[in-house]
Amino acid sequence: MKSTINASPDTDVLITNATIITGAFLPVIEDGAILIGGGKILATGSSQSLRSQYPKIKTINANGFIIIPGLFNTHTHVSLGFFRGLGHGKSNMIESFLFPAEKSLTPELLEPLSFSYIFDGLRAGVTSFVDHYYFSEGIGRAFEKFGVRAWIGETVADLGGAFSGRDSWDRAKNLIEKSSFGPLIRHVVSPHAADTVSPALLKECADYARTNNLTLHMHLSQTQGELDRVQARDHLTAVEAAHKAGALGPRSLVVHLTSASAKDLKIIKDSGATIGYCPTSTLIYDRLANIRLMHDLDIPLAIGTDCAASHDSADSLGEIKIAGLFARHQGVETSKLSPDHLLAMATTIPAAVLGASKELGTLEAGKQADLVFLKKSLSAEPCKNPLANVIYSMGARDVEHVMINGKWALWNRSLPTLDHDQLAAQYLGAVNEIQRRIKTSLKSDLGPTKV
Repeated sequence: MKSTINASPDTDVLITNATIITGAFLPVIEDGAILIGGGKILATGSSQSLRSQYPKIKTINANGFIIIPGLFNTHTHVSLGFFRGLGHGKSNMIESFLFPAEKSLTPELLEPLSFSYIFDGLRAGVTSFVDHYYFSEGIGRAFEKFGVRAWIGETVADLGGAFSGRDSWDRAKNLIEKSSFGPLIRHVVSPHAADTVSPALLKECADYARTNNLTLHMHLSQTQGELDRVQARDHLTAVEAAHKAGALGPRSLVVHLTSASAKDLKIIKDSGATIGYCPTSTLIYDRLANIRLMHDLDIPLAIGTDCAASHDSADSLGEIKIAGLFARHQGVETSKLSPDHLLAMATTIPAAVLGASKELGTLEAGKQADLVFLKKSLSAEPCKNPLANVIYSMGARDVEHVMINGKWALWNRSLPTLDHDQLAAQYLGAVNEIQRRIKTSLKSDLGPTKV
């Protein structure tokens, strides 16, 4: 694939000679072409047909590549890269380590601390992130720097967490209502969890999200501890409490459900909510949820990787494969585990819950031009079913180029508009600073610790 690369092309471009996977349950176009202009997909079809229709448009030869829709990572805390690897072998990590350590964070550190996980995700074909964290204006700036899409949510909590209080909701609303970000950055309402948000505040968050047509993105029934605390407080399960507060509905993205019962999952199903499914994270931190019942109930599942503390990488492409394998292990019907079903978990399903189905999730005319180019190689041949090969034989190592909104965000696995060494220096400088602060704070709060 040879071309003079322009990160911000100011003319239409025709990408030809590729194998194009247009989307889950949509046709695969062999020797296909995509016409892109103004940040959107203008047409798809055979290379011969589009070349004959647009003979004067600049052409990029993508021979030897498979092109897929840009992927969603529907649950992240990208700035937690500095916790990478700490989830292994630790129990009760959230309450005993994460919350106290997070108290050392400040807004100016959040932007550079996000660089590592965003870059990792981008190199795995992620074009859209859904992030939930404190001081999210800094995280939004990091997403803008990389030119990726993101839905950001300021963590809201009044009963626990690093920055607990009613003012967390005031910060979140202020960020939404006075947003200074460009069109690639949008907002979600992010109450932390059913045990760290009071029923009254959770209802207020849910009402606000519904009134303003925003997605509500929260952890739910993530741990046994959360379930126990909510039951002691409300005499309800975490899911029942969220349902009572009005936090479950078609625009709700609820994450983990590890401690959810069969009754809880039926409530999720009836509400129309989507489950954010982070299989590697939940297994490292605790255990798998009842994935078989989720599939049996046909609850929409959207892939996420969580954070580097509980999942060392941001590889959504690999997470799709893992999700399929875990589901097979739990006895999910194979008819619900086709490559198309798995791709939908990282494309059309998250696009739907985020209200972006008309813009994203497939490579069809009129959609935004978010494309991932995977280079074919000997290790993935023969290629009788391109989508199956992408999921089971290929991976992040094969992602060569990524286009977002018609602009190259990744070219030859490198950042065309950013200085990688400079980003790395800024990131590691921020890591060193937060680790210094954590050592000081945790010596006084929890005793000596290795960071």
